[in-house]
Amino acid sequence: MPPAPTPSFPLWRRALQRVVEVIPHTQRLDLQVVEVDDDGVTFHQPWQSNLCGDIQRELVHSGVLSMLLDTASGAALLPALPTPEICPTLDLHVSHRRPATAGQGLWVRARAVEVTQSLVFTEAEVWQQPGVVIARATGHFMRLGERNTPPDFAMALFEGLEDGASDETASAAAVSPSAVPASQEGKLVPELPLEFRVLDSLTLDSLNRGRESGDISAWLEWIPYAQYIGVRAAGSEEPGQFVLEPRRRNIGNFMLPALHGGVVAAFMETAAALSALQAGREPRLPRLVDVTLDYLRSAEVKPTHAQCWIEREGRRMAHVRVKAWQDDDRLPVASARVNFLLGDL
Repeated sequence: MPPAPTPSFPLWRRALQRVVEVIPHTQRLDLQVVEVDDDGVTFHQPWQSNLCGDIQRELVHSGVLSMLLDTASGAALLPALPTPEICPTLDLHVSHRRPATAGQGLWVRARAVEVTQSLVFTEAEVWQQPGVVIARATGHFMRLGERNTPPDFAMALFEGLEDGASDETASAAAVSPSAVPASQEGKLVPELPLEFRVLDSLTLDSLNRGRESGDISAWLEWIPYAQYIGVRAAGSEEPGQFVLEPRRRNIGNFMLPALHGGVVAAFMETAAALSALQAGREPRLPRLVDVTLDYLRSAEVKPTHAQCWIEREGRRMAHVRVKAWQDDDRLPVASARVNFLLGDL
């Protein structure tokens, strides 16, 4: 039997758009696949208020960037394989160059840089304005192979899609991010660096009360994306404990089903930042520098717990370790190592 013809890039774009539309988390965020070519895939995330991570300084949640980088990297590897197969994320390292501005959409570009018999190596980056990288990521994805991939996986990707058809959706979405007018994408980068914005007195009072009492529930009101995915303080006497509530909107693997790896990352990043602010020697705002995420097993749609430990707090930097688990803390679903730059309130 002759081999099946290789799908064209426009066909791949429509197939990957089908994937993000059946993943509950990306479907609800209206994520768009705007281009697939021989060097990777490009996604566009329109602005939604749920993506905000700091309503005081008007910043996008860092976990949104992790979610986009993970999603785009997982998509980019599919056209690079001989035939489509399931490839779960093993780890993701994200370096943050600068904060992302709330009110403005996000672009992410990802590519598979090498495919081996067992692994796929990926690179990705996020930006809002052309030429200004916000975050970069490198990832490792494990190939499960044909034997461990559902037999109808490839068929489901392309069923009903016609190769050679006009790709009107991609054209309408403005494939080039440089062509998106600033007036349509929201605010430009503010003149004052975001990490140096001053918090108002009410916020400072709430920060101090939370540090003194140990009750930091009010702090989550400043983080819409954390509220959207269901993060809450655990209510334990020991600081650094958090819970991610089970929500269908957080599903990434709809076949198991399992939580989106980017949602788990956002949960751990939120926990690490709040722990650094709560348990530090003095109240200083943590700005994420980089995070290394290790995915150890699938996270089911059930309560997920996190414990944070501040391994080091210096004059300007803090290093936080995070473990996330579900039924048994001896069986973590993921772990993270997070570095923060500490700034004045």
